[in-house]
Amino acid sequence: MKPPRSDILCRRVGFCLVYPAAVFLLCTAGCGLFSSSSSAPRFVLQDADARRAGALALYSKGLLLEGGENSESTNVDHEASCEAFRQALRLEPDNRRVLAALVSNLTDRQRYDDALAALESFLAVSPDDTEMRFEAARVADAANRPDLAARHCAVLLAVQPGNRELAQALIRLLFQANQTKEALDLIRVQHERFKDRDSAALPVQWAIHFTREGKQPALALKCLDVAIAQRTNGVERAALITLAAESQLLLGQTNSAMASLYQAHRENPSYTTPMLRLGALWALRPNATNRLEQAAQKDKDPQTTLLILAATRQALDDKAGAIAALRAYYNLRMQAGYFPDEGFYLWLGGLIEERNVFEETERFFIDAAAVHAGSSEIKNYLAYLWAEKGVRLDDANRLMNEALADEPDNGAFLDTKGWILFKSGRVFDALQFLLRAAERDKDEPVILDHVGDVLKAAGRENEAITFWTRSHQLDPLPAVAEKLRACGVTVSDGKAK
Repeated sequence: MKPPRSDILCRRVGFCLVYPAAVFLLCTAGCGLFSSSSSAPRFVLQDADARRAGALALYSKGLLLEGGENSESTNVDHEASCEAFRQALRLEPDNRRVLAALVSNLTDRQRYDDALAALESFLAVSPDDTEMRFEAARVADAANRPDLAARHCAVLLAVQPGNRELAQALIRLLFQANQTKEALDLIRVQHERFKDRDSAALPVQWAIHFTREGKQPALALKCLDVAIAQRTNGVERAALITLAAESQLLLGQTNSAMASLYQAHRENPSYTTPMLRLGALWALRPNATNRLEQAAQKDKDPQTTLLILAATRQALDDKAGAIAALRAYYNLRMQAGYFPDEGFYLWLGGLIEERNVFEETERFFIDAAAVHAGSSEIKNYLAYLWAEKGVRLDDANRLMNEALADEPDNGAFLDTKGWILFKSGRVFDALQFLLRAAERDKDEPVILDHVGDVLKAAGRENEAITFWTRSHQLDPLPAVAEKLRACGVTVSDGKAK
């Protein structure tokens, strides 16, 4: 039930009948009731009191008009209430309550410029009012005035330098206002202040935004320059430099991109992505493999060239040639007295697996696990290989327990663990791990397919269909389509219906 207007006024203003009393005071003051006539008692109303009373009366009038119930006159009432608030503010310019009511009235009708004008006038007199300055920043942002919003946020951040949320908002506004240098400087300041994972992630987050969503690779590169300068860890630097190479490619800077990929490989030789990306670029050149083979023969230390040759052959779909180049690299490493890095084993092992010779692949990954006994990735690969074949499930389970001890939230590891349990007949135990994996990697079709298989085995066919359908949408494999058809789901044009 809607309360009567007098109750609304009590709640909004704080006491009953303020508006009539204030109007009475103002009107009687204007009618000479408080004059200096000798026949009347002397009761002088001070000018400040009169203004305050008048402002209160107009403020109350504005509230009453805003609470009008007649929908036909809503716009008229809003305009009248706005004018009442304006007049009240003229009488008492430092009244924050009246200003807030006026700004709310104007922003509700998207009259942002008028709201900003009122706020700017107030802040010119009361520059330390943080609440109203925050409101000015909010209204400016809503009005698509990022430069003005940034100016107000900068003042607030100077008062609250440890406010990370405010700093992040200011960084966004500075980028939107094309004040790139200022935004990057603030990112640096945040990292200098906090020196933690969140502050280090800021430039990377913006780089990803500008690359994938904003389609502004030049800005992404500037953000990555900041991010790379903050890192000393080779693994992290290699990943960031590789990302920078992608931005350079988008800008048509192929030579710079290739130089960056070489640098990324030097930073972290175990990271195979830079080599694979270089191979894809080399594959676009005429007579690439012959040129690389000749270079490998001339080089005193052709290890890097052999990796690029392997990647190039792989990009050209010459898997046998890629394996041969990687084996040549392996022999050179062993002659020098060093086992290859973990990434090399994962790369070569993946190519060997594509031959579909289980024994050869198993033997290779057993050796790899012996060389890199601490590699969770190699353990996961070998364990999943056994799970798919349905052999050595106890050994596979042990390997995954070790891997999950190091990375308990890794979606791929959780999936392998769940798949091992499923192949061991432990359906409900398997489901717990697979659902956790699907929660972490929501768009991984293999994991979604596995969840569907286990749900079907648990008698929850409708839920299984949901997961299979999503898996099929991401990767329309025939095997998943067949499962859907077996459940009565129509699959046509590669899509489940």
